[in-house]
Amino acid sequence: MDKFILIDVLYDIINPQREINLRECKMQELMGNDNSYQSLFIAVRYWLIGISQNDHQYIPALKALEYAKNIHIGLRKDGKTPEFQHQIEIVHYLRTLYTGLMYPGATFAAALLHDVPEDYDISFEEIEELFGKKISDAVRLLTKKHRGEKKEMELYFEEMAHCPIASVIKGGDRINNHQTMHPVFTKEKQISYITETKDFIIPMLKKAKHIHVEQEYIYENIKFILKSQMVMANHRLS
Repeated sequence: MDKFILIDVLYDIINPQREINLRECKMQELMGNDNSYQSLFIAVRYWLIGISQNDHQYIPALKALEYAKNIHIGLRKDGKTPEFQHQIEIVHYLRTLYTGLMYPGATFAAALLHDVPEDYDISFEEIEELFGKKISDAVRLLTKKHRGEKKEMELYFEEMAHCPIASVIKGGDRINNHQTMHPVFTKEKQISYITETKDFIIPMLKKAKHIHVEQEYIYENIKFILKSQMVMANHRLS
């Protein structure tokens, strides 16, 4: 385990009040009194701390959590939900499937970082320097538009299908988008999202399933949820 994280964790065990105080200060600074966000964030953080002690592949995800948290400090489109709750909720979903992931540590890290380059103009070189090439490559594949360059849709999803990390994250990302779009998106925007899911994301997941056979049940899980969400959304929008 990274020595600085390990020292910090051990000191928290010896002096738990320090961790409580720091945690409360950080959460209040970031998101005020949003208890839902705080609970989700703390659950992910301590789960990653615990699993990292026996499996070092999760250390980059723990670092990514702290890094992305300090970048995503705004609010979502509803004007009240913390921006970073989106990434946290994706990780919460993916960790229910983590035993079947080919690269679970890298998948969690890339999920936490996937919006950073597109939304905050962070370079892929910085991501690679901090978190390694595997994670940086997945984040790059998940980035549709960066510094004025926008990927063509077919190519975007074709390349994504060949990455066992990016393809899973995109599925989890879209599940969360479907869950949160109703209160804030126009009817037209919601229909556009559902159409994109049907025309691009579902086919991408089907292709990825045959390429990364080790993750087949994960893709099937994602597809089942997305299709169920599409049925409910179409019923609501009709």
